[in-house]
Amino acid sequence: MKVNNDLERFANVRSIVGLIDWRLIVLIIFCCSVQMYFLSSPFVNLEYVYHQSAEFISYGSGLRDSLLNLFEGFNNPIGNVVLIAGAQNLFGVTEWSSRMPALLSWVICVSVVYVVCSIWWYSPLALISVTLVSVVPVFWVYSGTTYPDVPFTALITLAMFVAGYAIDKHSIKMHLLSALLISVASLIRYNGLLFLPVIFISAWIHSRNNKLENVIVYLLKVFVFYIGFVIIVLAPYFVWTRQVLGIVFRPEFVLISASDIKFHLIATIPRLGGYIMWLGALFVPFIPIILNYIRSSSSQSYKWVIVCIMPLNLGVVFLVQYLESFSGEAFGEMWFGWLERLLPFLVIQAMRLVFLLVGELCVFGIIKWGREKVWPNMYISLWLLIPLLIHSFYRMSQRYVMFFCIPLAIFLSLILYKSFINDAKKSLAIWSITIYMIIYSAVGIFTTIYYSTEGYAAADIAYTVNNNNYNIEASRHNPVLTNSAYLVDESRFSSNNNNQVSHRVVMLGIGETVDGIVYLREVRVLGILLKSYAIVKEVY
Repeated sequence: MKVNNDLERFANVRSIVGLIDWRLIVLIIFCCSVQMYFLSSPFVNLEYVYHQSAEFISYGSGLRDSLLNLFEGFNNPIGNVVLIAGAQNLFGVTEWSSRMPALLSWVICVSVVYVVCSIWWYSPLALISVTLVSVVPVFWVYSGTTYPDVPFTALITLAMFVAGYAIDKHSIKMHLLSALLISVASLIRYNGLLFLPVIFISAWIHSRNNKLENVIVYLLKVFVFYIGFVIIVLAPYFVWTRQVLGIVFRPEFVLISASDIKFHLIATIPRLGGYIMWLGALFVPFIPIILNYIRSSSSQSYKWVIVCIMPLNLGVVFLVQYLESFSGEAFGEMWFGWLERLLPFLVIQAMRLVFLLVGELCVFGIIKWGREKVWPNMYISLWLLIPLLIHSFYRMSQRYVMFFCIPLAIFLSLILYKSFINDAKKSLAIWSITIYMIIYSAVGIFTTIYYSTEGYAAADIAYTVNNNNYNIEASRHNPVLTNSAYLVDESRFSSNNNNQVSHRVVMLGIGETVDGIVYLREVRVLGILLKSYAIVKEVY
């Protein structure tokens, strides 16, 4: 399958508009309609940007105050706050307006994937790619929140596509555009810097057959452009943050001491296993297609490899569970959300083992595919593999998996497209996509409902605290207050009140209880009890 060489159509707006398929429009309208229904629910699972998001959103303090009150913020840069404040200025200070940047970013991202895949390959293949990307639960769910991950994913995806074009065409102008996009993406999440090695390595591989002196000059230009743009964009932000706060990062949030570095190095393998586990969980229905691809592209049998790797996988699953339970703050966020509340412990571990194997096959498949040719296979393969490995060296988050889903979805769409045009494999491809759409759309919608229900329950707790004048502990790390602290009257917090703390709020799992409950609010989705929030009277 050859990449379409008519890439100059990027500059032709009419041609790009002509690529749009009505099925893409229907897909976007459907997904946005579902999300819009829940956009006005109280915030839930809000990124830890506290005063930069929740309270400034609630009080409508505006962009200027948001920018000047950084101390309570997390160590993410200011980009997402700017997006939220901008949406508030346009549409008013509401929950739904604050969520609009993420939803709009989702629309932009899936549209970019469709247009670029149509230009590089074919429209039917692009439709498969965008179908896979759009309903990935982790990508879909966070498009309805105020987290910065979806806006970041949209920008970094566009930047990587532009960088790929620049590498293929040796276009310095497009490298400049890509450098600017990555720098802006890094103002939303510093993770953008972790994608630069993909570009540098791909540029070297793509140009290594040229004369050595030409290769060196070209790579130096590429390196200087990207590093230069990053410095030009980020350095002023660091200087400004230093002036406002007196520090660039809050030490208690960034674990970078010598002892922590040793832990992070040791935890790299289970973190990598955790990420691969999540990739497998998101693309399980395509395992027959992947196995067919692996078998058809090699004369060797890999069944013995699977048998030999299972003991290692058991060890990885054990380490992930152990570190998540005893070093979660440093290890990262690995859990599978509401599934872990409904299913027994051993079932969750068995699922992790299966997901890890599926993820390994996905990674193995994209490596084999990447070795078939330098462009675009190797570039897309490195787009997945290098950031995946680099992200494993520091605290993980299941939300980061959306960064890696785009290149993996493109790879899967390519082998699915080949199956569609092969009569013997067509039915398998159709069934795989059908099952994927049904299961993962249902998971995404259920999780969106869960987040909304969780938000209303947390808000109910906040209003009860206010109405009864309860003086509660102020920690925003509390699992209830994370979702509703911005709705609690600040005068109730012990830090702002001379009275002794009289109550606390707690989250209870299914079947859990605690003494001294004065108010209980269940979190039920479609009649299923997932957890409860409670206000508990302190006993001294």
